[in-house]
Amino acid sequence: MYTVAATCRKEKTAESFRVEIVDNWHTQWPAVLAWIASRGELAALMIGAEGWLSARQVLLVAFAGTQVKGHVCFRLVPTAAASSKPIMEAHLDAFGVQPGTQSARHAAALRSAALKRAKALRCRTIVGFSA
Repeated sequence: MYTVAATCRKEKTAESFRVEIVDNWHTQWPAVLAWIASRGELAALMIGAEGWLSARQVLLVAFAGTQVKGHVCFRLVPTAAASSKPIMEAHLDAFGVQPGTQSARHAAALRSAALKRAKALRCRTIVGFSA
């Protein structure tokens, strides 16, 4: 399990959550797929016939315990540049959070983790992400 964002804790409620990179090997993969399907965004995932998430797609999920609280998914797209070297772009594919008192915190943590991950993957442009 690889955590990409620090655990966040709301001072008055003690609800903590974490953001993790998730793929078909993650123990919560079935729950994550069910969550994304319930939001009508399952088609946004590039899942092959074998059930594997494409290596060109990054899925980050917010968890409180084992409960899914939100997700963000983006794909890596090589693009021609003015120089001879192609550049990588991150394109937002799906985003959603569980409605409730913590939804703004979950959304902010997912956005932050996605931007950090895209930059770590050397994406120069991030398409569809709000700052």
